[in-house]
Amino acid sequence: MRRLVRSRLLAPVLIALGAFLLVAAVLVRAYAYPALARVPNNYDSMTYLQGSGVTIFDTDPEVLAPITTDLSISSHTIAGNYPDAPKGVVVWANSTTVKRADGGIFQQSTELTPFDAVTGAASDYNVGFSSATEGQRDDVIREGQVYKFPFNTQKRDYQQWDAALGEATTAKFVGTSSIQGLPVYTFVQTIEPTAIDTVEVPGAVFGSKAPSVEATMMYGMVRTLSIEPATGSPVNRVEQRTQYLSYQGKDVPAFEGTVAYTPQTITDVVDQLKTQAPLLNAARLALPVGFGLAGLVLLSGGIVLARRRQSVQHDADERELVEV
Repeated sequence: MRRLVRSRLLAPVLIALGAFLLVAAVLVRAYAYPALARVPNNYDSMTYLQGSGVTIFDTDPEVLAPITTDLSISSHTIAGNYPDAPKGVVVWANSTTVKRADGGIFQQSTELTPFDAVTGAASDYNVGFSSATEGQRDDVIREGQVYKFPFNTQKRDYQQWDAALGEATTAKFVGTSSIQGLPVYTFVQTIEPTAIDTVEVPGAVFGSKAPSVEATMMYGMVRTLSIEPATGSPVNRVEQRTQYLSYQGKDVPAFEGTVAYTPQTITDVVDQLKTQAPLLNAARLALPVGFGLAGLVLLSGGIVLARRRQSVQHDADERELVEV
């Protein structure tokens, strides 16, 4: 009798708990994960890069020649408020300052970039202007990945935007590794030296007696991106840049060298992602699967107990009929 009472009480409890866990599995995967796997509306970040022994062209009229210096780069990125943006599109505003070792400003730029909050791919949403460098404003429709890769980045090639080239090219997946214990996927974007502009420069730059000449700006890049796959966030960015002015067979360096995230920036990113990545992975796969399996086990157990109780009750009823 006690066993019958226990099964009568336990079976509905197991069935109810199993059903609850199955529903929870669906809710976590269908609602909780999508809510987590998108860039936040209040994004605000500082990123620092550095380069040692970089060759740049000094535009000071007293110099007008390449110099070698260390560079420090500060990049401030903040989410903009664009309520009329298409659903799922966010806009980030970025301001970047590049300084020489002597503290002088080599270059400054600002950008407004609309992109998909989940995939990280550029959007064609019109934000008024795209970029401004040294007072010149350009309206550019970007394509490919810009600031980040998709949440749940895959081991495949992606199209990566390059501002100097003005188009996206392939960032090849080359393997996996780890940075300070954090797993990352490595992608390499290679751009062979390409003519990107024609620039009027003083003839003296090329040893010409002419007041000015039309030189071709050549540009090449090997960009290595270390991406944390759950968030699609870059953990490190290494850029080997080759840029030079070419005129009548003579080349003058404009920017040649390598810049990358500072060690402190890498540490800060790793510390942040070591919390975010496991949470996303759990919401995407571990929790739904765990809840689902546990729910199936409990639901099945409850159904078995309920059927067993019904069988025992049926046998008892038959015995009572026989005795009568």
